[in-house]
Amino acid sequence: MDFIDYREKLGIGFCDKEQVNYFFTKAFNLFDGMNHDYMHDQIDNSEYFEFCDTTGTPMVHGGIYTGGYNLILKTLHDHTSSIEDFLAYYMAFVNCQKDKPNKNWTKEKFQKVICGMLDKSHIPYEVLKDQDGYFIFPKGAKELDAALVSQPLEWLSKYPNAHKTFCIALKQYSEGIYIRDVADNLRKTLEAFLQDFLGNTKNLETNKNEICKHLGAQGIDAGIAGLFQPLINAYKNINDRIAKHNDAVDAKLLEFLLYQTGVLIRMVITTNNGGQA
Repeated sequence: MDFIDYREKLGIGFCDKEQVNYFFTKAFNLFDGMNHDYMHDQIDNSEYFEFCDTTGTPMVHGGIYTGGYNLILKTLHDHTSSIEDFLAYYMAFVNCQKDKPNKNWTKEKFQKVICGMLDKSHIPYEVLKDQDGYFIFPKGAKELDAALVSQPLEWLSKYPNAHKTFCIALKQYSEGIYIRDVADNLRKTLEAFLQDFLGNTKNLETNKNEICKHLGAQGIDAGIAGLFQPLINAYKNINDRIAKHNDAVDAKLLEFLLYQTGVLIRMVITTNNGGQA
């Protein structure tokens, strides 16, 4: 039981604003407490430049070769008006770094620390990774996110076209904009996955039949293999509705489409491999 759980058990739980303040206090207690000597080599000149270039932060010129960490830390302090703003700058801080033997912290350590603080503060965000580095993604139900987002994202690393498109969709979804684009990229993810999996270039409409044939040929129970056609039909119908109504669509419908993409990918991979990814 963490501190917030304990307070809630006592009937004095935190409101959202208090949870965010709790998170910022924990974060800066740690990062401000790292002295200059300890973080002396953490951020070099090129990394500091990359951070500033990425975020549009004015550079402090002169004597920055060993002071990049403190300069970035000051920028993080300046961006605490919202948790989303802070996390955007923090991810830029993590992604600008290159792991080197002379550094006390790795990029992964910075990522894991912030994830732990988000969890302990009960703030529903997680950190995912693609070819461009780490990025923030809003959490849904823990069990659904693990089974239908994180694991499929990991499995799709074997299917690079689908993996790249899924990452684009996740980033767009996390920003809460481009509803039509998110839906279209989720559809493209599923289409690209089935193409790579089946070794063809057919569209989703055609491959919904091909995947049933493939799984049937692998000895998969006909009842399970037969589920794919109606599921993909329902998936396409929802996608078409979103394309027609664009931003007027309920965000929950988009969330359902996101999870349904994970369901279909998971079903194909696990049934084909006898339940193993």
